[in-house]
Amino acid sequence: MPVALAAGLLRIPLFLQEQNSVPGRSNRFLARRAFRVFAGFSAAVPFFPADRVEVTGNPVRPEIVSAAREHSGSFPAETPLVVLALGGSQGARAINNRVLGMARRAKREGAAIRFLLQTGTREHEAVARPVREETLPVDPFPFTDRIGDWFPRCHAVLMRAGALSIAEAALFGRPCVLVPYPFAADDHQAGNAREFCASGAGVWMPEGEATEEALWTTLWNLGGDRAARERAGTAAVAFSRPFAAVDAVRAALRLSGKAFREGGAPDV
Repeated sequence: MPVALAAGLLRIPLFLQEQNSVPGRSNRFLARRAFRVFAGFSAAVPFFPADRVEVTGNPVRPEIVSAAREHSGSFPAETPLVVLALGGSQGARAINNRVLGMARRAKREGAAIRFLLQTGTREHEAVARPVREETLPVDPFPFTDRIGDWFPRCHAVLMRAGALSIAEAALFGRPCVLVPYPFAADDHQAGNAREFCASGAGVWMPEGEATEEALWTTLWNLGGDRAARERAGTAAVAFSRPFAAVDAVRAALRLSGKAFREGGAPDV
């Protein structure tokens, strides 16, 4: 916020990037001063002046874009069904617990399913211990900044509905089962999930409805069925914006020239 306000005072063109479907208060306020808002989701567009917003998608790190280009649309061997479960760097206890429950069911029933579970650093040992002691079909890891190495190993993804996580999964053409974080500001994760899944790329459910039974059934229907998986994967790739960063930078450079020719940033 201070940098953006300083840009206005110095007549330096201001550009904003809004990741989520429901913008935060700062971006809503600053949009009046911005030459352009680059939106990650089309649902964010009505929150900004119509002549200053465009949907470019959310930028993803270049190494992830490169990895996705190599692996997008390709899946591992049919069995076992491999699910990548992500809870973010801090983990998501609700997802961890449900994965453990489904893993116990898989072992009990002899189901051909395996979970790659990002536990979060704080929750890692609490998950790893029962996995070791009960020999559950789970590969737990605390966190990784090389998530591009994990998407190619799975058939489907179970995760929250953070904007960048969705952007990354979409690039790899992975069907997603999304459980939005229920306490996100303005419930923006539900909006993210709604738009992504409306494209046919996955299924979302509120945390209260995301029981082990519901997740088990959905994961098998979406990830375990080859035709359904490929349909959703194709929709995910269509939803993705691999050139989001490039498109935003090109637009910013073009509009910056216009801004300086016209005398700087817009007045409030």
